Amino acid sequence: SSDHEVTAADVSSLANMFVGKAIHKNFHPINGRFVMLWDFGKDLASKKIHLKPKEVVPAKHLENLFCKRFGYRNSDGERIPKNSLESTFVLNDEEHSKFSNNDDPHPIFDTGLDQWKSLLELALSMDHPSATNRIWTCGLNDGGLHNLFLNEENLWMFDLGEPSLEPVPAFLTKFLMSFFHALGMEDDEKGDWVVRFEQDENGKLRLTDTTKELLPKVISSFNITVDRLINELFDGYEKVRVLLVRYVVTQLISDSAFCIEKWRTKGGGDESRSDHQYYLEKWLWRALWDIYASEELRRRYLTRMMFKRQLENRHLDSFLG
Repeated sequence: SSDHEVTAADVSSLANMFVGKAIHKNFHPINGRFVMLWDFGKDLASKKIHLKPKEVVPAKHLENLFCKRFGYRNSDGERIPKNSLESTFVLNDEEHSKFSNNDDPHPIFDTGLDQWKSLLELALSMDHPSATNRIWTCGLNDGGLHNLFLNEENLWMFDLGEPSLEPVPAFLTKFLMSFFHALGMEDDEKGDWVVRFEQDENGKLRLTDTTKELLPKVISSFNITVDRLINELFDGYEKVRVLLVRYVVTQLISDSAFCIEKWRTKGGGDESRSDHQYYLEKWLWRALWDIYASEELRRRYLTRMMFKRQLENRHLDSFLG
């Protein structure tokens, strides 16, 4: 009927495939990963989730991030600040403000379930054939740096996904997001994952010194790779840059939800099961890292590259939903 509100659930499989399955997976109003994140925040605020001692700190920050939009108080009875991102992370706003005139930046997980519309619009607006023609992926859909082992003689790839027909920008999503995602999976000396944050005197999460040193190198490698892909695959078609980074920013949030799903699957949050499991908190820390990396890209990379190179475009927020 004319009163029916079109949601991600109404999007056809063909349209969903055109954006690398990003619509149904992330923005479905019942089963989407963004809804799952918000529900997780509400459950934490309502103390419906059992936490082990080492899970309390990362869970507190995830609660602050994801129940802000519902106007809840946190588990300590404190009202959640207006900008949950800035009350969770220590952000380099001095660096970002050089390139953005956005006075009220919102992380992509807090811009609503209808942002699939702007994502699909952006993908359809590309007018270079390499950005719209579909390719057969040969099952390499999830071919990120975190899904391969490499030495001087061999390359092993695993957990790659099912073959499908996708446009090249969508196909490149997992590879490009893995530059940042893989940092959340680096082994420490105990064989666990490195935690990329430490708490400052105000309880906010700031990057560890090692991560502060490493992240600019990762960003530089990402920039060089994206520049080369645009030049070699898209004949220098600069407009595709926004689409590539939009996919990556969204996928990092999606993988944050995946980490929380894995935590729960392994017994996290369930008092009868979690006490028999160890080191599950690493999934929560990895979820926080993916959120931070997504916002770092949205604030730093997108504003820096696009406001400098495409000032004639409409405001960046219209691309970000």
